[in-house]
Amino acid sequence: MKRIDFRRVFIVAGLAALVLIYSVLWLQMLSSPAERTGSDFIVFYTAGRIAQTDGAVHVYEPELQQDVQQVEVGFPLVPGQVLLYNHVPYLIPILTALVSENYVASFVRWALLLLVLCAGGVGLLVGLLRRAGWERAGIWVVAAGMLVFFPFFVSLMNGQDTAFTFFGLCLWLIGLLTGRDWLAGLGLALTTIRPHVAVLLAVPFLFKRQKVFGWFCVGSLALVLVSLLSVGFDGMRGFLDLLLVSASGGWYGLKEQVMVNLIGLLWRIAPGLGAEIIHITGWVVYGLALVGLCVLWARSREIDERVIGLAVTVSLFASPHLHYHDLTLLLVPLVAALLVLVRDGYLRLPNAVLVPLAVSLLLLFGSLIPGVKYNLPYLIMVLIILLLWVPDKILHKSAMTGRTT
Repeated sequence: MKRIDFRRVFIVAGLAALVLIYSVLWLQMLSSPAERTGSDFIVFYTAGRIAQTDGAVHVYEPELQQDVQQVEVGFPLVPGQVLLYNHVPYLIPILTALVSENYVASFVRWALLLLVLCAGGVGLLVGLLRRAGWERAGIWVVAAGMLVFFPFFVSLMNGQDTAFTFFGLCLWLIGLLTGRDWLAGLGLALTTIRPHVAVLLAVPFLFKRQKVFGWFCVGSLALVLVSLLSVGFDGMRGFLDLLLVSASGGWYGLKEQVMVNLIGLLWRIAPGLGAEIIHITGWVVYGLALVGLCVLWARSREIDERVIGLAVTVSLFASPHLHYHDLTLLLVPLVAALLVLVRDGYLRLPNAVLVPLAVSLLLLFGSLIPGVKYNLPYLIMVLIILLLWVPDKILHKSAMTGRTT
């Protein structure tokens, strides 16, 4: 009797299941007016429509955002029910070009752009694996596992702009590991779509590889210039005002209780602390994380996969504003960990290529269990850090790494 290849069964069945589930949920969401207008995409659609009809300078006016959104949802909204567009101004020219009066068609076009950006980021990560000597068959499995990464699907369902940050973070990783500081800095500039994450990852370069910080400033200034040309000084002032509203955590749609950062964790395990104490704690830990990463940079002989993986994971946990779709960024420390574990002989290549797919399945099924969805990611963060820094505590070195899949 022919022996069953359980690895192949797992790969085929896992990928097929995820693609089928994602397709059904996506079509269901698009066909439901309540679901598609209840997604975060409505804020991006709102920005694009205001820019088209009233001018980009008015995008950050909550009253205009309310007018657009209540037309789409089909009933009047009070200000506290409006999902605010508090995202960076340099996305507005893209949104202006993509959206139209047809909400569904606009959503599809936006999702296709996000998919292209995610695929581009995965392609960059695949280049690192190829550079490390991974074989083609294994690389295809890893790439497929990353493309169906559950948090990225969540970002697509919500129409969130996480793919831009992910692509920038992949450029940053490539630049750091290949010695191209200009690429690392420019990629990092693109992560300013998530300003809290960008600051944590950029400031430590003042202490080592300062050229990366210099290029980050160049890229960021270029994006600021694009923003000013798009919305003007009045629009920039409106953007900063809405950022302060977001930082307060009190506006509708921010949903801090379901965040996957420290603040979200505190809301779930100690709601009695109250909003003020939770926010103060979150910002204090954010500051400590920044100091800690600066010390790590200053003391590290080189900025390698271990340092990079730790920095990204800590940045996600400490960021004051981080939702489930932002966990797409975990692919970067996950790939860093796989590179280290395979290179150092802690994980055989045939097993390593299964990890992204396995993590996706774990997160998907964990999301179906009450109390698990928003807490399971913390376990994955901890495991990534442990596997990067103390792999011998969890895994034993293999006699051979294996080169076939």
